[in-house]
Amino acid sequence: MKKKFDLEADFVNAESNLYVKIAMFSFKEKDNYIVYTPHLEVSGYGKTEDEAMNSFNLALGEFLDYITNKKTLHQVLKGLGWVLKKGSTKNPKKIIAPSWTELLKSNDELTKILSNQEFSKKDRELAFAV
Repeated sequence: MKKKFDLEADFVNAESNLYVKIAMFSFKEKDNYIVYTPHLEVSGYGKTEDEAMNSFNLALGEFLDYITNKKTLHQVLKGLGWVLKKGSTKNPKKIIAPSWTELLKSNDELTKILSNQEFSKKDRELAFAV
């Protein structure tokens, strides 16, 4: 299985950007490859790993565009277990992703992937407009 994880996501607005790191898992289930991030509950799939990554990138882009345009970024991230700390112009907002312990407690799908699948994992940085 290739270990290629290319992700380009840059959402810029007049206010500021927030840079975060997410984990992405790639694995094969039956006849499909799946790319999944438990931090955002976004996944993509395809007959090849490249198709799965393209599907993931599309789904992630749509997810980020939607929550950015609807101005629900903070609400959605809180619902996914992220901790939001407010800041000022000089000290921007800080958002902390849920820990692995928290993800494993609350995410049965992640537990299944880690226990039952052969997978590869890669961390990627994203930029959110906040």
